[in-house]
Amino acid sequence: MNYKELDHPGLMDSRDEFLIAIDSNGVMLHVNEAWINFCMTQNEKHLSWLPGGNLFDHLNKRGKDDEIELLQQVLNNQVKEQKIMYPFKMKDGKIQWLQGKVRKLLTSSNLPNSALLSFKLVSLESSQLITAELVLESMTEGFILLDSNMQIVYLNKIAEKYLRNSRENVMLGKQKNWFSDTANASFYSNCKKASTNQMVQEFIDYFEPLDTWFQIKVCPLTNGSLSVYFHDVSDQKIKEVQIAESTYYDYVTGLPNRRSLMLTAGSLISRKKKFSVFHISIDKSNYIHAFDHYNTSEALMKIYADKLKGFSSETCHVGRMEGNEFIVLREPVQKESLTDVAKQMDEVFCQPISLTSSQKMNVSISIGITCFPYDASTMNDLFSCAEIAMHETKISPGSFYSFYRPWMKVSYNRKLIIERDLSRNFKELGYYYTLQPQIDGSSGQVVGAEVLSRWLHPEIGEISPVEFIQIAEASGQINALTLHLLDEVFIQIKDWQKKFDWKQRIAINMTSSLLSDPVFFDNFFELMERRKINPNLLEIEITEQVELIYSPQTLETLLLCKSKGISISVDDFGTGFSMISYLTNFPINKIKIDRSFVKKIGQDRKSEAVLKSLIYLAKSIECDLIAEGVERIEEVEFLRENGCDVFQGYLYDKPMKPTDFESKYLQFDSKNSVNTKRLKSLPYS
Repeated sequence: MNYKELDHPGLMDSRDEFLIAIDSNGVMLHVNEAWINFCMTQNEKHLSWLPGGNLFDHLNKRGKDDEIELLQQVLNNQVKEQKIMYPFKMKDGKIQWLQGKVRKLLTSSNLPNSALLSFKLVSLESSQLITAELVLESMTEGFILLDSNMQIVYLNKIAEKYLRNSRENVMLGKQKNWFSDTANASFYSNCKKASTNQMVQEFIDYFEPLDTWFQIKVCPLTNGSLSVYFHDVSDQKIKEVQIAESTYYDYVTGLPNRRSLMLTAGSLISRKKKFSVFHISIDKSNYIHAFDHYNTSEALMKIYADKLKGFSSETCHVGRMEGNEFIVLREPVQKESLTDVAKQMDEVFCQPISLTSSQKMNVSISIGITCFPYDASTMNDLFSCAEIAMHETKISPGSFYSFYRPWMKVSYNRKLIIERDLSRNFKELGYYYTLQPQIDGSSGQVVGAEVLSRWLHPEIGEISPVEFIQIAEASGQINALTLHLLDEVFIQIKDWQKKFDWKQRIAINMTSSLLSDPVFFDNFFELMERRKINPNLLEIEITEQVELIYSPQTLETLLLCKSKGISISVDDFGTGFSMISYLTNFPINKIKIDRSFVKKIGQDRKSEAVLKSLIYLAKSIECDLIAEGVERIEEVEFLRENGCDVFQGYLYDKPMKPTDFESKYLQFDSKNSVNTKRLKSLPYS
């Protein structure tokens, strides 16, 4: 290597400066000892400071493209020398500034171009190289200097980037008319105002040649020129448009949202137009999350929204309220039946939808229908009546639509009271539970008990579990309600363990939404641990529902419960059409034969044949069996003859409060056997 300057005595021995010699490709030809020592103290990688390493690669990884360009300008003889201020991140995280210059390195004629970089450590305040140009070039905003004729006399590198043109082209006269009155009237007007009034002007303007929105600040200078600072705000403007659209349109489906529908309805009312409101709700929407979680829920809404758009016209307006609910505002069509329209809407939802999990899902809907001006005269009342009718449909078996009737408001108000009080103190408001014993028909012993929720409301009176559990699920209170119930049961179990050495399983029903909720089960297991409950004393009852078989989360939850020692039983077995899927896919320990089969014993030979098959099926896969709803001795005899020996039903006892259960079955005998006097008429062997 014959680089003349590098051979000069003392050149590379400086201790005050960092010296780096590079060739035209950025390869470091030589570095001095001061630079080596500095890099070693900062734990820099060898390739960033040893000869043979590539300085351009090092700068590129740090995003220092501007510095590379400065170096290349010297290497390519575009400029003789460049001044550089370079921020260097120290190993303690602080920023140290390197100040220096780059100049051409003198070489023999046959050697490629090279450059010498010399740096010193400086504080930013002490730097003597901070010039106006350096400041402007280091700005994160675009900067343009306009003369009194609105001609560009200077622009920085960020401005070049924003304007998508080089300063050389601009300074040579190209696109100078960008800022003329005819090309950009708004920009020109603001600049003239700044110059005339000698006041700063700030504004957002659209720059049509570049299809870009800029945030602009124009500052007048005393010599008549203008300093223009600007940056790209196109993304912000797009978001503003999206926000404006979201004010009136649903972001998932693109349909008009509640606000837009209310405005449309208000317009129809003000023009005294007759119209009907169809409030559509997808039933069991909480199960959607048991399939593929949130993404599937949104995908389903999009699919159904696209299908409902087929109803849209100048006299029919389709929109999405929120969640799983849609609204259709429909002006009357001659000879058209609203019932027929409701049936057409139902057809939109009755076709199964293919999911990403390769499973198919069917949904049902509930529609509430109300008419203006017959049911209500104001917009809010009209929408409220449609919602009330929709909720009434949900609790009416076999129906998918209901026309609003005044009496429905009473039913709806009852629902609101229940929903309100589900978020308050359960115990103070009369929520309690009962226990129904499960009896071994051979020994007469109590082998377990089922927990049944009850609610004696201080205002409404006794509320059916079917009613308040459904409302708890729909309102999101089912988790809190179930955890309260579990805590009460756990306290009772610990008390009976201490007083009577209780060792039987207690069964608790779990809804499908709970089974697909890992957060609930985290709380469930934490509560078990806190109350020191042996998992072998618990049994989870799941209702046979087709939705469960599609849920990987439910399967994972049940496997976890079984691994802890909790028994899993299927309630109402045989009433659905998924029993084979249950038995093959889920970790089932016990099967509860539904009372609908039990009550037909001695009355329907076909039902008896099906019942025998169910018992045989359960026995063949080594599942325990229990018959529920047993009320007659004939039922017990038939069941025992066919291999089912455990019973639950009114023949033995009705559900009772824990204190009554204790006094009847525990206090007289700590072994949990049934009072033989009471049962001597029953057919025990």
